[in-house]
Amino acid sequence: MSFQTPSPCTRAFKRLRDSPNSSDTDVTPPKKRSRWERVREVKKPATDLGELLCHRLCDVVDSDAIAELKCRNKGDQDIIYSIQRIIDTVKRKVSKDIGADGEKILEVELYLRWLEDLEYVLTALENVLDAKLPGTRRRVPGLGKISFAILYHLLDEFINEVNAHQDGWSFRYPAGPVALDPLIMSLAEEANDPSTDDRSVDAVRRAEEILTRYDTVMVAAVRRYKAECNRKLMAAGIGRKEDSLAKGCCLLSEQTGYGGTDDMGFNLLTETRELMRTWKVEFNDGYESCEC
Repeated sequence: MSFQTPSPCTRAFKRLRDSPNSSDTDVTPPKKRSRWERVREVKKPATDLGELLCHRLCDVVDSDAIAELKCRNKGDQDIIYSIQRIIDTVKRKVSKDIGADGEKILEVELYLRWLEDLEYVLTALENVLDAKLPGTRRRVPGLGKISFAILYHLLDEFINEVNAHQDGWSFRYPAGPVALDPLIMSLAEEANDPSTDDRSVDAVRRAEEILTRYDTVMVAAVRRYKAECNRKLMAAGIGRKEDSLAKGCCLLSEQTGYGGTDDMGFNLLTETRELMRTWKVEFNDGYESCEC
């Protein structure tokens, strides 16, 4: 029987295998990543959504910013978290501004300031929905769903914040408890200040003007979303969101007087809600759809 001398490669592998510290020099090839892991790594957003909307989409809309916004079009949870961060940032800024002014304000004036500082989102999405493909008159496709999601969740979270402030507490992470601001008038202080009636009416009127603009932008987003998606598949989900939106508008009207307290929010976002109801009814044939 002939004896074959081990090759240098075989001897090297044996040394690695027998070495007490072989784990430090493991030659096992790395586990192949799944396609989903690779896609998530490549398309991970590089910019905070608030920064993207405020600094890159409010003035000049560039193709890179549009592409980055479209990369976020993967699910509601990431959008909700980003919207919460946007609102928390606005609340901190408004609180700081109120403290710098040093004058007490009404609760409805506080909510108006929140809305005013959130208007940059409307401006950004107006620009996004009007963006054209380079060298053409065609609008950039695939932006309806993400625009609708941002607007829907922004209003939903705003209503949650108003409700939490009215109740005097909040369980939402990371905002934590709602601290009572000494520069926000109590109901007793409002009742004893003769100027509060006119101030309240003016604050409600200005807030309603912003919500009217909100309605206009959201209508454009719903129309684009409907044109770009499987309309039948999404109809029931849109119907559920319209029902939730209607309840939110009712609560907002009850808490703030927006849209007239007698109407219970019927005058808020009327065009958007009507368009969503029409979409649902158009395909209301018992077909079970997926979420939007």
